[in-house]
Amino acid sequence: MSRASHTLLQVAIGVVIALAVLVGGVLFPMWRQAVDTNRDSRADPHHIAGSLYFVGDPAETSFLLVGDKGHVLIGSAGQNAAHKIADNMKQLGFDIKDVRMILATSQYESLAELQQASGAELWASEASAAVIASGGVDDPGTVYLPYKLMARAGITDYPPARVDHRVKDNETVRLGSLAMTAHVTKNGFNCTAWTFTVRDRDRDLRVVHRCGLVLPYKASLVEPEQPPGIRAGFEHTVAMLRSLPVDIWLTSRGREYGRFRKHQESLKAGDPAAPFIDPDGYRTSIDQAEATFRKLLAEQQQEQRR
Repeated sequence: MSRASHTLLQVAIGVVIALAVLVGGVLFPMWRQAVDTNRDSRADPHHIAGSLYFVGDPAETSFLLVGDKGHVLIGSAGQNAAHKIADNMKQLGFDIKDVRMILATSQYESLAELQQASGAELWASEASAAVIASGGVDDPGTVYLPYKLMARAGITDYPPARVDHRVKDNETVRLGSLAMTAHVTKNGFNCTAWTFTVRDRDRDLRVVHRCGLVLPYKASLVEPEQPPGIRAGFEHTVAMLRSLPVDIWLTSRGREYGRFRKHQESLKAGDPAAPFIDPDGYRTSIDQAEATFRKLLAEQQQEQRR
């Protein structure tokens, strides 16, 4: 080996060692500390309207629907959150063991722990069910290769859950007096929105749990589309969501629907449900997501013409 090649090899080894020290000795402990801190971060559980309550954590949501034949949880609040949801329910005077149904709101949800803690049956769309049952490993919506490898390496996966029921578009599931309807979009963009009505004071309020409208990282909206059918799937989702009548809207991320602001306003309002009644905000959220989609589509079409 020449002197230059030997020196280059030494430099390469030094770089690898330095990166290993940085990742193993600095970045990994920082990541673990952030995970441990977030694991017990809390948000105040609160009443929204009628039989509807927020029981999630500061960033990720879970909602409780109280019924005469048992309760329903919508969303998981993320991995390692079952104890938070149980504590939040207890604070509100409810027992997690009285939950009979869990409604999945996306394919990214870790629901196994929540399912075990409650003993409830899990409902999800066909597309979401396959991903949830694989622990997030077999997700056709993931197109960025490093993300696929991270999931298969066990870095970003989550414990698989047993999906008891697979819902179809416009299917209504019932539990005593509660009735929740699933709105499932076509292949290409995985979206399940849930709608239901709650009785608050002397009025019926229509609730939409809106699915996420973030496109997969590195998605291609032009041929060859990745994931296949993404463009039509997203456009169908937007049209479907706009067609839903809404008074109160919710999302898997609390910041999206203004969880903290609306809760704080409700504490001072003569009508505590009023701050959550926000059909204009719902429509604006869809408009913004579509604008982002149209911008990316135009950029990719322009790039394709070059």
